[in-house]
Amino acid sequence: MNIVYQGEAVETTAKTVAEFLSARGVDPAKAIVEYGGEVYAPGSDLQALILAEGAALDVFKLTAGG
Repeated sequence: MNIVYQGEAVETTAKTVAEFLSARGVDPAKAIVEYGGEVYAPGSDLQALILAEGAALDVFKLTAGG
């Protein structure tokens, strides 16, 4: 299936958002995700979010610093 990840078209065999992020080396439990027009906070159940053909997925990580 093809989705848009961080503004780039990518092909994936992942079925869920969590599976896709894990394959990309992103810890789903620590990511802020925008998917399907909704924003999901860290700790959200991203395993329940099923990827759809052509869907847009943006991921943000919080960083601390001074």
